[in-house]
Amino acid sequence: MASVETNSDALDVTQAINQQIITKVKYLRRFNDAISNHRDREIYQLLDNQRYAKEIEHREQQPNDKGVMNLVDDLADQLSNHLSENLIKYLGKTYPFFYYEEYQTGHYRIYFGNWWDRRQFGELDVLNVRFSFDQTEYEKLRTAFELSRDNKRYNSERINKISSENDRLQDLIDHQREREERKEALQEQLKDISSRSGIWESSRNKESRQELVEQLQKLEDQEDESRNAVQTIKDNERVVLSLSKENTILSYEQKSIVDTFGSFEDFELANRNLYANYLESLNEANGKQVDSDEQ
Repeated sequence: MASVETNSDALDVTQAINQQIITKVKYLRRFNDAISNHRDREIYQLLDNQRYAKEIEHREQQPNDKGVMNLVDDLADQLSNHLSENLIKYLGKTYPFFYYEEYQTGHYRIYFGNWWDRRQFGELDVLNVRFSFDQTEYEKLRTAFELSRDNKRYNSERINKISSENDRLQDLIDHQREREERKEALQEQLKDISSRSGIWESSRNKESRQELVEQLQKLEDQEDESRNAVQTIKDNERVVLSLSKENTILSYEQKSIVDTFGSFEDFELANRNLYANYLESLNEANGKQVDSDEQ
């Protein structure tokens, strides 16, 4: 026999639905009020109450209410654009070497520096108040700092190897005449040995012949390489120029970080604490805003 729902059960369901609606409406009204009055700190709390409680109020075990927080998920880009105004102003003072480009609504590329050949360094995640650095570029910078402790530069080893290779190739070009003369002499020696070889060639003659053949082959290889040496040197010089430019850019970036933070380690610490530091700055600038226990 099918179960029959009692009036009491129906009433409980209706009350639960009504309570959920009231909670959602209350959340949206509060969100709307915070947006209208540009209370960014409160908006961040509404977006992620768990993180806000942990990093700002230093309270643990404060779960997010997914039933209401996902109500604004489809507004992520617009919210990011709205919140970026104050955040980028703050970052302009705290990270004066970073510049931002909004390439689509609410999405921002980070550029390091305002000098020629500056690098795209990642993206700014406005809603989570964090940098999403390009890991390849970030690791270059980290390595450059590590090498600088030994007075080395990021590309110096590669530049030295390429420069040594160019010196070797230039030496091949400079000694072309000597190679030709050496080849002629070896060929005469080989001809002389061949003329003295009979049916039963001595092992000594065979060894001498083989040694001459190997020397001639080595000279031929050098000659082949020298034919392309001029172009190879030009190509290598372009690579060295590019590597030198990168060294210069990295030195600008290192100086910017040291001038602002003192060290790369302090720069990384500031990045980890960016959310808390920024929201605290909003509190100082705008006065105490409504927290979760004051609703």
